[in-house]
Amino acid sequence: RAATPELELGALNVGSRPAKRNPKGGVESLRAIPWIFAWAQTRLNLPAWLGIGAALEGALAEGRGPVGKEELCKMYQEWPWFRTTIDLIEMLMAKSDRTIAQHYDERLVADKELLELGSHLRERFEVTEQSILAISGHSAPADDYPALQRSLRGRKHYIDVLNVIQAEALARLRAAEAVGATTGYDYMTTKDALLLTINGIATGMRNSG
Repeated sequence: RAATPELELGALNVGSRPAKRNPKGGVESLRAIPWIFAWAQTRLNLPAWLGIGAALEGALAEGRGPVGKEELCKMYQEWPWFRTTIDLIEMLMAKSDRTIAQHYDERLVADKELLELGSHLRERFEVTEQSILAISGHSAPADDYPALQRSLRGRKHYIDVLNVIQAEALARLRAAEAVGATTGYDYMTTKDALLLTINGIATGMRNSG
Protein backbone atom coordinates (compact mmCIF):
# COMPACT_ATOMS: atom_id res chain seq x y z
CA ARG A 1 0.00 0.00 0.00
CA ALA A 2 2.83 2.42 0.78
CA ALA A 3 4.50 1.93 -2.62
CA THR A 4 1.38 2.11 -4.80
CA PRO A 5 -1.61 4.44 -5.28
CA GLU A 6 -3.98 1.73 -4.02
CA LEU A 7 -5.55 3.92 -1.32
CA GLU A 8 -5.85 6.90 -3.66
CA LEU A 9 -7.67 4.88 -6.32
CA GLY A 10 -10.85 5.36 -4.33
CA ALA A 11 -10.88 8.98 -5.51
CA LEU A 12 -11.04 7.89 -9.15
CA ASN A 13 -14.53 7.22 -10.48
CA VAL A 14 -14.03 3.66 -11.69
CA GLY A 15 -16.20 0.70 -10.77
CA SER A 16 -19.31 0.60 -8.65
CA ARG A 17 -17.74 -0.39 -5.34
CA PRO A 18 -15.17 1.24 -3.04
CA ALA A 19 -11.49 0.41 -3.55
CA LYS A 20 -11.34 -1.08 -0.05
CA ARG A 21 -14.00 -2.64 2.12
CA ASN A 22 -12.32 -0.90 5.04
CA PRO A 23 -9.69 1.79 4.24
CA LYS A 24 -7.95 1.10 7.55
CA GLY A 25 -8.01 -2.68 7.21
CA GLY A 26 -5.29 -5.10 6.21
CA VAL A 27 -4.87 -7.45 3.28
CA GLU A 28 -8.19 -9.12 4.00
CA SER A 29 -9.99 -5.84 3.26
CA LEU A 30 -8.52 -5.39 -0.22
CA ARG A 31 -10.60 -5.67 -3.34
CA ALA A 32 -8.89 -7.59 -6.13
CA ILE A 33 -9.36 -5.17 -9.03
CA PRO A 34 -8.00 -1.98 -7.37
CA TRP A 35 -5.11 -3.98 -5.86
CA ILE A 36 -4.10 -5.34 -9.26
CA PHE A 37 -4.63 -1.91 -10.86
CA ALA A 38 -2.35 -0.30 -8.27
CA TRP A 39 0.55 -2.65 -9.08
CA ALA A 40 0.03 -2.04 -12.80
CA GLN A 41 0.39 1.69 -12.13
CA THR A 42 3.83 1.22 -10.56
CA ARG A 43 4.87 -0.98 -13.49
CA LEU A 44 5.71 -4.01 -11.34
CA ASN A 45 2.53 -5.94 -12.26
CA LEU A 46 3.12 -8.06 -9.17
CA PRO A 47 -0.08 -10.19 -9.13
CA ALA A 48 0.57 -11.38 -12.69
CA TRP A 49 3.81 -13.21 -11.92
CA LEU A 50 4.35 -13.56 -8.16
CA GLY A 51 4.85 -17.22 -7.28
CA ILE A 52 5.27 -18.38 -10.86
CA GLY A 53 9.02 -17.82 -10.85
CA ALA A 54 9.53 -19.93 -7.74
CA ALA A 55 7.51 -22.79 -9.23
CA LEU A 56 9.30 -22.69 -12.58
CA GLU A 57 12.72 -22.21 -11.01
CA GLY A 58 12.32 -25.47 -9.12
CA ALA A 59 11.14 -27.32 -12.21
CA LEU A 60 13.94 -25.92 -14.36
CA ALA A 61 16.64 -26.95 -11.87
CA GLU A 62 18.23 -30.24 -12.87
CA GLY A 63 17.05 -33.26 -10.91
CA ARG A 64 14.28 -31.47 -9.02
CA GLY A 65 10.66 -32.51 -9.39
CA PRO A 66 8.85 -34.73 -11.92
CA VAL A 67 8.87 -32.04 -14.64
CA GLY A 68 12.09 -30.51 -15.97
CA LYS A 69 13.12 -27.95 -18.57
CA GLU A 70 12.70 -30.35 -21.50
CA GLU A 71 9.13 -31.17 -20.50
CA LEU A 72 8.25 -27.52 -19.91
CA CYS A 73 9.64 -26.48 -23.29
CA LYS A 74 7.71 -29.30 -24.94
CA MET A 75 4.54 -28.18 -23.14
CA TYR A 76 5.13 -24.65 -24.45
CA GLN A 77 5.46 -25.92 -28.01
CA GLU A 78 2.61 -28.43 -27.98
CA TRP A 79 0.01 -27.32 -25.41
CA PRO A 80 -1.87 -24.17 -26.52
CA TRP A 81 -3.21 -23.36 -23.04
CA PHE A 82 0.26 -23.47 -21.47
CA ARG A 83 1.78 -21.45 -24.32
CA THR A 84 -0.93 -18.79 -24.03
CA THR A 85 -0.38 -18.55 -20.27
CA ILE A 86 3.40 -18.17 -20.62
CA ASP A 87 2.99 -15.65 -23.46
CA LEU A 88 0.55 -13.59 -21.39
CA ILE A 89 2.94 -13.44 -18.44
CA GLU A 90 5.78 -12.57 -20.80
CA MET A 91 3.72 -9.75 -22.33
CA LEU A 92 2.99 -8.28 -18.89
CA MET A 93 6.67 -8.52 -17.99
CA ALA A 94 7.49 -6.63 -21.19
CA LYS A 95 5.24 -3.85 -19.89
CA SER A 96 6.94 -3.88 -16.47
CA ASP A 97 9.91 -1.80 -15.35
CA ARG A 98 11.80 -2.64 -12.16
CA THR A 99 13.57 0.74 -12.20
CA ILE A 100 10.26 2.59 -12.09
CA ALA A 101 8.98 0.33 -9.30
CA GLN A 102 12.17 1.01 -7.35
CA HIS A 103 11.60 4.77 -7.73
CA TYR A 104 8.19 4.43 -6.05
CA ASP A 105 9.81 2.56 -3.15
CA GLU A 106 12.54 5.16 -2.74
CA ARG A 107 10.14 8.11 -2.90
CA LEU A 108 7.24 6.73 -0.85
CA VAL A 109 8.42 3.99 1.52
CA ALA A 110 10.12 4.91 4.79
CA ASP A 111 9.99 1.56 6.60
CA LYS A 112 13.29 -0.33 6.21
CA GLU A 113 11.63 -3.74 6.24
CA LEU A 114 9.23 -2.71 3.49
CA LEU A 115 12.13 -1.37 1.43
CA GLU A 116 13.87 -4.73 1.80
CA LEU A 117 10.65 -6.46 0.75
CA GLY A 118 10.47 -4.26 -2.33
CA SER A 119 14.06 -5.15 -3.22
CA HIS A 120 13.28 -8.85 -2.77
CA LEU A 121 10.23 -8.60 -5.02
CA ARG A 122 12.27 -6.97 -7.78
CA GLU A 123 14.82 -9.78 -7.50
CA ARG A 124 12.00 -12.31 -7.80
CA PHE A 125 10.81 -10.48 -10.90
CA GLU A 126 14.21 -11.03 -12.52
CA VAL A 127 14.21 -14.74 -11.59
CA THR A 128 10.70 -15.13 -12.99
CA GLU A 129 11.64 -13.38 -16.22
CA GLN A 130 14.66 -15.64 -16.70
CA SER A 131 12.54 -18.74 -16.05
CA ILE A 132 9.83 -17.64 -18.50
CA LEU A 133 12.40 -16.90 -21.22
CA ALA A 134 14.09 -20.27 -20.64
CA ILE A 135 10.79 -21.98 -21.43
CA SER A 136 9.73 -19.81 -24.38
CA GLY A 137 13.22 -19.71 -25.87
CA HIS A 138 12.94 -15.96 -26.40
CA SER A 139 15.83 -13.56 -25.86
CA ALA A 140 13.54 -10.87 -24.42
CA PRO A 141 9.92 -10.63 -23.26
CA ALA A 142 7.39 -10.48 -26.11
CA ASP A 143 10.05 -11.46 -28.65
CA ASP A 144 7.33 -13.00 -30.81
CA TYR A 145 5.51 -9.67 -30.96
CA PRO A 146 7.86 -7.09 -32.54
CA ALA A 147 4.97 -4.67 -33.12
CA LEU A 148 4.23 -4.69 -29.38
CA GLN A 149 7.91 -4.15 -28.56
CA ARG A 150 8.10 -1.15 -30.92
CA SER A 151 4.90 0.26 -29.48
CA LEU A 152 6.17 -0.10 -25.91
CA ARG A 153 9.48 1.57 -26.78
CA GLY A 154 7.62 4.46 -28.38
CA ARG A 155 5.35 4.99 -25.37
CA LYS A 156 7.90 4.29 -22.65
CA HIS A 157 9.43 7.78 -22.47
CA TYR A 158 6.04 9.43 -21.95
CA ILE A 159 4.84 6.86 -19.42
CA ASP A 160 8.09 7.05 -17.44
CA VAL A 161 7.52 10.79 -16.95
CA LEU A 162 3.96 10.15 -15.76
CA ASN A 163 5.26 7.59 -13.25
CA VAL A 164 7.76 10.08 -11.82
CA ILE A 165 5.04 12.74 -11.56
CA GLN A 166 2.68 10.24 -9.93
CA ALA A 167 5.21 9.21 -7.28
CA GLU A 168 5.88 12.87 -6.47
CA ALA A 169 2.16 13.66 -6.31
CA LEU A 170 1.59 10.73 -3.95
CA ALA A 171 4.42 11.88 -1.70
CA ARG A 172 3.05 15.44 -1.51
CA LEU A 173 -0.54 14.36 -0.93
CA ARG A 174 0.41 11.97 1.85
CA ALA A 175 2.60 14.59 3.51
CA ALA A 176 -0.30 17.06 3.44
CA GLU A 177 -2.74 14.48 4.79
CA ALA A 178 -0.36 13.65 7.63
CA VAL A 179 -0.74 17.22 8.95
CA GLY A 180 -4.39 17.66 8.00
CA ALA A 181 -3.74 20.13 5.17
CA THR A 182 -6.32 18.73 2.78
CA THR A 183 -8.38 21.77 1.78
CA GLY A 184 -5.91 24.16 0.17
CA TYR A 185 -5.33 24.94 -3.50
CA ASP A 186 -2.01 23.08 -3.62
CA TYR A 187 -3.57 19.91 -2.24
CA MET A 188 -6.49 19.96 -4.66
CA THR A 189 -4.35 20.65 -7.74
CA THR A 190 -1.91 17.92 -6.72
CA LYS A 191 -4.82 15.51 -6.31
CA ASP A 192 -6.04 16.43 -9.81
CA ALA A 193 -2.54 15.81 -11.15
CA LEU A 194 -2.47 12.39 -9.51
CA LEU A 195 -5.78 11.38 -11.08
CA LEU A 196 -4.51 12.50 -14.49
CA THR A 197 -1.39 10.35 -14.11
CA ILE A 198 -3.50 7.32 -13.15
CA ASN A 199 -5.55 7.72 -16.32
CA GLY A 200 -2.49 8.48 -18.42
CA ILE A 201 -0.47 5.46 -17.26
CA ALA A 202 -3.40 3.08 -17.73
CA THR A 203 -4.00 4.46 -21.23
CA GLY A 204 -0.33 4.43 -22.15
CA MET A 205 0.23 0.87 -20.94
CA ARG A 206 -3.08 -0.19 -22.53
CA ASN A 207 -3.97 -2.28 -19.54
CA SER A 208 -5.13 -1.68 -15.99
CA GLY A 209 -3.71 -4.95 -14.65
